[in-house]
Amino acid sequence: MWFLERWLENKKTVKKLVYVLYASLIISCLLGFAIHLTPPAEHVTHDEHAAPAEHGEHEEHAPFVFEQIPIFSAIFGFIVCALLGLGSKAYGHNIVMKEEDYYDR
Repeated sequence: MWFLERWLENKKTVKKLVYVLYASLIISCLLGFAIHLTPPAEHVTHDEHAAPAEHGEHEEHAPFVFEQIPIFSAIFGFIVCALLGLGSKAYGHNIVMKEEDYYDR
């Protein structure tokens, strides 16, 4: 564990780690746009006698309107993660943390 602590105390290492995290965020958002813009896959039927489906007959759709927004899940995940972090910090400081002389009273 001492190696990891020393490694994270180095400012150059932390700077590189932040760049890697930003790069992964950008790549994730670009992939989200790419997935959103690709056409949906056509349904394959294995029945030889089935009539060919009309275009749009079985078109898939998102159950909620906001799911059609590109990279919605990435934005939603970031907001929820930030709220969880801030909420846990507030909970820890206001409820869990006690004064130094709490048990001496």
